[in-house]
Amino acid sequence: MENKEKKVIYYSRTYRHLKINTAGSILYFCLLVLPVLILFIFNMNHITHFMSKCAVNVLGKLYPGIPLYIRKDNFSILGKMEFVELPTVYPSTAFCVINFIIVLLLVFFCCTGSRKGRPVSIYMTIMLVVHIINCIYFIFAANYFPYNAFQYSNLYIKQQIGIWLTFIVMMGLVTAIQGSKALVWKILSFFSVLAYSFLFGFARYILFLYIIQEFSIIYMALMFFAFGPFFDFLYLVGIYGFFMDKVIKFYESAKGKGAWRWS
Repeated sequence: MENKEKKVIYYSRTYRHLKINTAGSILYFCLLVLPVLILFIFNMNHITHFMSKCAVNVLGKLYPGIPLYIRKDNFSILGKMEFVELPTVYPSTAFCVINFIIVLLLVFFCCTGSRKGRPVSIYMTIMLVVHIINCIYFIFAANYFPYNAFQYSNLYIKQQIGIWLTFIVMMGLVTAIQGSKALVWKILSFFSVLAYSFLFGFARYILFLYIIQEFSIIYMALMFFAFGPFFDFLYLVGIYGFFMDKVIKFYESAKGKGAWRWS
């Protein structure tokens, strides 16, 4: 059996860390992240107008007889935003009862057998319980439900703007401190998250408005809690993890090992 001898033995990474290039990180943030943030804030009204117009065009073809309007509102001190106003469809008692029974069966399914205690089952159970509470509310106190389609549409746009602002700043900071090398992967990571977030936010807005128009406002809470900000952070971590894997491989290569500082 041939004995392969290692030519180079690297030190353990227990006592090493990346060199912090403070000037480079600040320059990266100021030249890349800050302009993107300013550009977004000054075009927030145009972005949400385009988003709302796309939603009106799609929903107008699906529901030609339903009035759809684009309204304006303030988003704190940062400027104005636009959203779609549409009629509110309330669920019937029978529809609420059917939802309640189906969701109870789904909760039982998630909490039994080999699925019990698994992360996906726990997440699904929590989200389904939210919908159970919503169904009970509509069965016994539908007239007191405090939201309508107009308010949900407004809330979604404000929520989405908050997510975009958070992601721009957050991804800018975390990529800025990833050492002074692997610049291409840092920039790709930053813009990939933003591009996916914008496309996903647009498509989700149209889909959610379609759901509450087609099936009623009963699904509002489920969409907000299950597929709202929490879901956005899931794909943020997924995309960031993919690019971090590339960055780690770069710093583990012979070309990138010089970026480490030893304690």
